[in-house]
Amino acid sequence: MHKKNEPEKIYVASSRRVMLVLMSLSTIYQYMYTSLFSSALGMLPVFGGAMFMSARMAGAFAHTFLGDRRKYLTRRLRALFCVLTAITLLCSLALIALYPVLWTSTPVWLTFAAVLSIALRSGAGRRLMGRRMRRTIGARAYWLLTALVHVVPLAAMAWILSANLDSATAWQLWGGFAAGGVLELYSQWRERDLLALEDLPDDTDPQTAAQMAADLREVNAFDAFQRMHTLVLVALQLTLVMVYTFIGLSTQELLVCMLLSVACTVIMREVSVLCLRLVKRPFDTQLLLVGLFLWLYGLFLLYRQLDHDPGLVMSALAVALCTSGLAVSITALAELERRMTDVAQFRLKDRMHGYAQLRAASTEIAILLGQMLALILLTLLCMPSVPLTRLDLSSLVSAFRPLMVIPPVLLLLAAIVTTLRFPMNNRHFQKLARWLTLDSEGLDNPALRQQLDSVVVKRHKNRFGVRIIITLLRPLYYHRVIGKENLSGYEDGTMVLICNHGEIYGPVVANLYVPITFRPWVISSMMEKEAIVEHIYQGTMVRQRWLPERWKRPLINLITPLLMWVFNSLEAIPVYRGQPRELMRTFRETLNAMQAGDNILVFPENAENHAPGEGGYAREGVGQLYTGFAMIAPMYYAKTHKRAVFVPIYASRRHRTLTIGQGVVYDPDNNATEEKLRIVDALLGSMQAMYEQETAGEPPVSHGAAC
Repeated sequence: MHKKNEPEKIYVASSRRVMLVLMSLSTIYQYMYTSLFSSALGMLPVFGGAMFMSARMAGAFAHTFLGDRRKYLTRRLRALFCVLTAITLLCSLALIALYPVLWTSTPVWLTFAAVLSIALRSGAGRRLMGRRMRRTIGARAYWLLTALVHVVPLAAMAWILSANLDSATAWQLWGGFAAGGVLELYSQWRERDLLALEDLPDDTDPQTAAQMAADLREVNAFDAFQRMHTLVLVALQLTLVMVYTFIGLSTQELLVCMLLSVACTVIMREVSVLCLRLVKRPFDTQLLLVGLFLWLYGLFLLYRQLDHDPGLVMSALAVALCTSGLAVSITALAELERRMTDVAQFRLKDRMHGYAQLRAASTEIAILLGQMLALILLTLLCMPSVPLTRLDLSSLVSAFRPLMVIPPVLLLLAAIVTTLRFPMNNRHFQKLARWLTLDSEGLDNPALRQQLDSVVVKRHKNRFGVRIIITLLRPLYYHRVIGKENLSGYEDGTMVLICNHGEIYGPVVANLYVPITFRPWVISSMMEKEAIVEHIYQGTMVRQRWLPERWKRPLINLITPLLMWVFNSLEAIPVYRGQPRELMRTFRETLNAMQAGDNILVFPENAENHAPGEGGYAREGVGQLYTGFAMIAPMYYAKTHKRAVFVPIYASRRHRTLTIGQGVVYDPDNNATEEKLRIVDALLGSMQAMYEQETAGEPPVSHGAAC
């Protein structure tokens, strides 16, 4: 296999940062605690939340822009963050100018002291955990310093709170501060592997880092992922802040909603991770879309709750959907990022040193961007057009509605579009892993490399829409698949699937229910705008007596663009029947596809000279087969020394079954002409046996010639 240690290390340094830092219980708790803290002191909860966000933003800014990570940033990003920083400072100055009482208000300074203590405790604790994991500090010294990091702020907060508040309030706030320290320790223990890598010296020089970033920007798939990654993380920051601010402003059952959101975050994250582990075929992009739509619907419900006094049930449902979708999305995004290390390795080869730091810096930039935007929105939220004496929850809620929903909704819509347009699907990732394995063993597969280059590096559209159509059509064409076991044991790229046609019935059912990936052969007339209308009319429409003749061609013209889009989406291989020179292009493209790991689907029935009502191609059963498709086998063997396997499939309208027979394996020791006829006769006999069993009314079972 290709190198495993480096990608795993990169996974820890990037996607785990998203999973455990942004979604950690301590982050959620500290934001809510500072909101409650300011509320308990007689201020609006958004003041405490905004102050906490300011502290987090300052820490992220210092870590990214003042440390080693700065060399991984482009000039454009540096300029962007200078502008955003200026806007953030102006918003803060405007807030102070509007409410000068903030300078002299005791509750404000108490909240500031609490936020500062939380930030210092968190920063010192993370550094200590990192040093302990790197074995640069002993166990006794670690526990002693950790105790000091937690006890000193606890003592300081006890003194500050007891000197300024009544005993009951002081004890409640002090207890909440102590609980936050426990959650900090838990989060740091969960992040211990990441923290061990966080402060390691980075010996990558700025020129190398800049070249690595430039090389990756030229990779279309990586560039598309970076856009999607940034959009989701910025939307995440805005949503977290807005949802928990909504909880603090709009519902009386604050504790219930807070516990529900935390529970949904943890449960859905673990469920998503379990699904990704249990499902054999990767589906992280599909899972990401599910999470994004859940998240979007939760924001919609949240928006509607602001029209009137929020009820507990609907508020809880909105918060649960938001946080569940958010957790699912981030889990899928983290898994997708782990797989993107293969994309980087395909481009960078042995220049992966520094990639972990590059991705960590990119993640921190997205976090910082989201936090800046969230802080700007919180600042604007605290500046409604009313004097301070009239600043209350009702005025904030009325100002809060558009500010809360519109920015994250726009970002989520952009993320959904970017995900749908993401150029790589699961089959591409599997092929990429296969090529990296071959490369690590010193082997090569030019056809596979060329295909991956066209998908990964060059501009390529992943036709996600056709997968959605297939998913929607499956319940309408429900079929039972029989004989799946006949596909096991064969290597991808060696199977040629042979199915009956039944006009359009066979192709539709095969594309919906064949349980392995493939590229279909399609007559070239179906992929040429000028010829497709006449081909469909002569091949199908002429037999449709129920449809008036004057409607047939207009109907074909109407569906032609959709059909051509579907064939392009399925990466169909055009078959130039009756054109010997052009037909060689069909076989060359087929052999290249098989070498790259693609199976082939062929419908070789002879469609000519079928009268209305005749069996075979047009209605039911199996007609005579063209024999030319069998030439794939000797050509493939000559190029790869691998034996092609022809697998018969029969689609039954009557029983609504798709029966897969036993494969017919090419034998290179036989005479080429005799072997071609043997393969065709064996396939035809197997498919006819399936049909005869159907007409006899017997339960379908898998048939076919022995391997």
